[in-house]
Amino acid sequence: MAMFTALCKLFPKERLFCVHIDHGLRAEESKGDSEFVRKFCEKYGVNCKIKSIPPGKVESFARCKGTGIEAAARYFRRRALLRIADELESQGKNTIILTAHTKDDALELSLMRLLRGAGQAGLAKMPVKKGRFVRPILSISRKEVISYLKEKNVSWREDSTNTNEKFLRNKIRHTLIPFLDNAFPVWEKGILNMSETQELVADFIDKEAQRRVIWEKYKKTLLTDSGSFFSQSQIVREEALFQGIALLCCRRKNNTQNIRRSVIRQFCSGSLKTVDLGQVRLSFLDGKISISLKQKELFERGFSRLICR
Repeated sequence: MAMFTALCKLFPKERLFCVHIDHGLRAEESKGDSEFVRKFCEKYGVNCKIKSIPPGKVESFARCKGTGIEAAARYFRRRALLRIADELESQGKNTIILTAHTKDDALELSLMRLLRGAGQAGLAKMPVKKGRFVRPILSISRKEVISYLKEKNVSWREDSTNTNEKFLRNKIRHTLIPFLDNAFPVWEKGILNMSETQELVADFIDKEAQRRVIWEKYKKTLLTDSGSFFSQSQIVREEALFQGIALLCCRRKNNTQNIRRSVIRQFCSGSLKTVDLGQVRLSFLDGKISISLKQKELFERGFSRLICR
């Protein structure tokens, strides 16, 4: 609401288009959110589209993919935003997608990934711009956002699940961060410094992996020489596999985050000859490292198994 209010004051209404996603998770509360946004857009004369996801669809997707509700909701939200942006582009309108992530969101994400044992790319700082997405208020704290809303006399709504500590982000927000604020007052600066360093590390390793491990494509399989592969450092081997999986699945590398690095690490150490990762299979056979796509009916079961030989 703070970002939207500022945009309404900075730009002509014709340049703005608001999209609100109802994830179908909070019944009447989410319907109230949608109506709130619709009335706000009506007041400012801004075009608005409400996208409603059928109730139960997000939960079903999360179960099928073995992921959390928040991650599943984010998948549907990003997909809807990109599709609507494409529609606007087809009408001759240059479009970027603005989201209102704050400095607090970035810090919480860093802590979540740190606790989950993320790699260098996961620990890198949240970027202001990534693809078509831009986060214009990423340097502003949540406290400053609330202050701005109060100063401008703008109301907002709170998601009731923000207090539910069954979600890791809420545990971090309501339990861990208050503790850190009290016991380690400079923790934010330390996390931000770590994120900036990891961004540089991630970029370096990404380029080294591309340069040192060359994948050759054969039908639905990527191949590379095992001798050359195992001559690289462990972290380069791991990054090369993530790059290969992303290349074979025609998706960005950051979308391989649900693949467990611990499993990749075991394969890269040579202790496993074959690994099933749901949609793909990694194999070490006849002097070759291979990444292959599995048949649709197999990987849609959402399993992840280790096969040792």
